[in-house]
Amino acid sequence: MKNITSRVQHVLVAALVMAMIGLSGCKKNGGTADGEGEKFLNCKINGKYYEFNSGVNANDKPSTDTVHFVVIGGWEKPDKIKGFGIGLTLPEGAKEATYTATGPTDLELNGQYYIQEMKDGKIMNTIVYTGVQGEGTNFKLTITSLTEWGVKGTFSGKLELDGGDDVVNVTEGKFSAPYN
Repeated sequence: MKNITSRVQHVLVAALVMAMIGLSGCKKNGGTADGEGEKFLNCKINGKYYEFNSGVNANDKPSTDTVHFVVIGGWEKPDKIKGFGIGLTLPEGAKEATYTATGPTDLELNGQYYIQEMKDGKIMNTIVYTGVQGEGTNFKLTITSLTEWGVKGTFSGKLELDGGDDVVNVTEGKFSAPYN
């Protein structure tokens, strides 16, 4: 039952990230926001460098001083074929700290690399590599800055193909994402 619940949570996080990134199209792209810095999300996946800088943003600006969740996402190109998302939920509130989840865990921390398969301009399927759901997976998120502007940090991990045995290694991840 826990595995099914975990998979449902991961699918919901992926849907939230994709919806959030879709909404970000209404904002200006690139450059700086409120003088806080450049917007970017990049990493190496199996040793190959990727930039997910199209539509980079974080969740909506928190309405209270306690930041209960941090969601960051971006696409490789505006056509939204490949993307990366990070989700962290903490009832007690996120801080500038390092969070690590290994294998099935109660910590609600997840990284997702997704690839959309297109045909005639329509999404036919989405392949999702996610962590943390299976044995041997892990994800590490370090929040280095959590301000009124947004969130900055680093990430890495081992993500597993949903419903499969394939695994990707994510290294040297960095992001700087303004709130939506």
